[in-house]
Amino acid sequence: MELDFDLRTGSFSDMKDFLIRSIQSYITHHNSVKVGITCDPDRRFYKHSCSEKHWKKMVVKYETSSVAYINNMEKALIEYHFDFIENEINGGGGPNGKNGPYYLYVLLK
Repeated sequence: MELDFDLRTGSFSDMKDFLIRSIQSYITHHNSVKVGITCDPDRRFYKHSCSEKHWKKMVVKYETSSVAYINNMEKALIEYHFDFIENEINGGGGPNGKNGPYYLYVLLK
């Protein structure tokens, strides 16, 4: 599995529009896509690389210091793309209350 950092920061609305377009592109060019959040990308990468899902790549896309922004961004992106990605629920498994920064990532097959 490969780890790539394509980190962006910015206002919530600007980043939401950018990430929607970015995920749409991933959906077009990859067999499977999943969105997630973490406060430790390296640890999350290790956990996904050891899973039986056989993801090929993890791309870290967005960084913020706000736990509210990261949770809301994950939820918004999953809801927008729900029929085309492998997320089973609308988020919620992320870094609630832990120390930031917080990251949104995309898994690709």
